[in-house]
Amino acid sequence: MNLPRLEHNVKLAPYTTFKIGGAAKYFVIVKNKEELVTAVAEAQKNKEQWFILGGGSDILVADSGFNGLVIKSELKQVNFDLKEEQVRAESGVRLNQLITSCLQKELSGLEFAIGVPATVGGATWANLGARGQELQNYFLSAQVIDVQGNTRVIKKKDCAFGYRDSIFKHQKFIILEVLFQLRQEEKAKIQQAIKQLTDLRQTTQDLSSFSAGCVFKNPTDQTTVPAAKLIDDLDLKGKKIGGAQISSKHANFIINTGTATAEDVIMLISYIKQQVRDKCGVQLQEEIEYVGFN
Repeated sequence: MNLPRLEHNVKLAPYTTFKIGGAAKYFVIVKNKEELVTAVAEAQKNKEQWFILGGGSDILVADSGFNGLVIKSELKQVNFDLKEEQVRAESGVRLNQLITSCLQKELSGLEFAIGVPATVGGATWANLGARGQELQNYFLSAQVIDVQGNTRVIKKKDCAFGYRDSIFKHQKFIILEVLFQLRQEEKAKIQQAIKQLTDLRQTTQDLSSFSAGCVFKNPTDQTTVPAAKLIDDLDLKGKKIGGAQISSKHANFIINTGTATAEDVIMLISYIKQQVRDKCGVQLQEEIEYVGFN
């Protein structure tokens, strides 16, 4: 493939929050929309699989890596329309960076996602949620590239947002930027909300260890009991397979104790699902996405 800064056999583990996974056959960092579109077009021309990597959370990369092109998005422009109380952010912008920028402009709404190591593109793709809120609550539209290479704007009504779901999971749209509708608020109140949420995360989640975040979706179609409570009630906290361990702080987190392989994580996930299914009658589904397993 002919791309500027194209690298070969790049280890993906350092680019993920799990710190797990093998190498990508090809790897490129893109800095703007044009480079992103070119990278995808080059992969398709060469009949290579491709995957866009954002913040590296919520994914598990196979020990064998990814047999194709991994595109690391560094699209980071943020533009405000203070009159309309809107912000337009490119897909590679980290949520923490966006929330901090919004704070400076006294625009509120996205604080619920503070501390989540995700990008705008990844958060939109998964309809990220936390503390009873979801990204779709503030989403207006996304500029995307479709499979034919055409630039399109997709509005909220056409995004099929659901619980950790969106149209972007099911169709090959490349998210370039997202427009959010926020609301004006005093800076002190936004800061207070950020502090409260940050303190809560530090108290309830294992932030000092390598993890992908919550492993399982809450099984809302089967029970009102959250996945973490189902696992906790079975006294599974601390259960370990290889270097992968269920967090003793948050039962829906699997942590990499330092030597975990993707296979260790897969085996622990299978064990948890089997235990919850057999003893609670609930079939858990993964929230994390698998990369390179096909």
